Amino acid sequence: MSVLLVSLLLQAQAPSLAGIERDLARAEKSELREPGSERFFFLDQDRLGQFRGQVEAYLRAKPDDPTALVLLGRVGRFVLRQSRSAACSPEHGCLLDSTFDDGPFQAALDRALILRADDPEAHFWKARLLDDGRPVLRNGEFAVDVDTEQVVAHAQRASTLDPTKRRYREFLAVTLSDLGRYADARAVIRNVDGGKHLLNLVFQDLDAVPVPEGAVPWPDGSAPLAAVGMDEWPPQFARQAGRSYASLMSLDEVEAFYRRRWPKFRFFRSESDSGRIGGITYLRPDRSGKLQPAPDSSFMAMLDSARSYDGILIGAGPSGPRFESRNEHYPPAMAGKPEFLEIIIVTGRRGPRH
Repeated sequence: MSVLLVSLLLQAQAPSLAGIERDLARAEKSELREPGSERFFFLDQDRLGQFRGQVEAYLRAKPDDPTALVLLGRVGRFVLRQSRSAACSPEHGCLLDSTFDDGPFQAALDRALILRADDPEAHFWKARLLDDGRPVLRNGEFAVDVDTEQVVAHAQRASTLDPTKRRYREFLAVTLSDLGRYADARAVIRNVDGGKHLLNLVFQDLDAVPVPEGAVPWPDGSAPLAAVGMDEWPPQFARQAGRSYASLMSLDEVEAFYRRRWPKFRFFRSESDSGRIGGITYLRPDRSGKLQPAPDSSFMAMLDSARSYDGILIGAGPSGPRFESRNEHYPPAMAGKPEFLEIIIVTGRRGPRH
């Protein structure tokens, strides 16, 4: 269901809800940094509390209105954002914000789906709310739990029911990519904008760089990827600027692997303050469009200027429990390994300017 149609339905039902929908749509576009959106459109807690009260009052009179139920779920995403946190201190450890309660908003979207099981909008916002996750304390540290199976199920259903909606496909593609399902992600977005969608171009770049045998993706998109070269305000759903893998190969072995493709390939070594030795290099398309490795390390200077970055970076360095003081979600294949190599591949594709 289009935003325009939702707005018309709400105008017919309750003028106050139509205004809420308009403000939510503005905030959502700003959140996703969509072309043409306002750079900053913030809904404070007082305003969100007013919105919530108006929608809930309407639903007390008409509890089975699926459009209003979805609207309450959308309000809930912004309400919950303020309480998805923890306060930590040396004396008392970490305590979750007790005001977090996604129950009413999850229930509203569940009810909407019971009333209208084939509503793509309800499936989409259910996926979005689930993807925001629930705060938990794990081993004394703050974390966010996400039911990725249900996120994918609802996102896929929304995209199937309305394959013309860009937001649905973008969200599904990023979700699948976060889970390491790269081929599925690219299939979702491949035909959008005649193949010119930023995400498809990003996936195309990343697919052009082979991955060493045995390397496994970092789980749940949790690897610390740098969005090097992305425009200052890319669409949020096009944030997949890179991928991270874990490998039991050495840095020299990975370098030798890439030399099979590019004989002049080399990692330019660097040493961290902790003594870890890693490497980085740069691939740039030549006039025929074929990627070629950097002949020297001069490319590092241009990394300070993202606007001139139009190639692919490959970095590799040691990682694992031996080096990390915090609890990382390492790939299951690396369980029990004190050290392994992390390989990061980053593309310089940039999003449209606002």
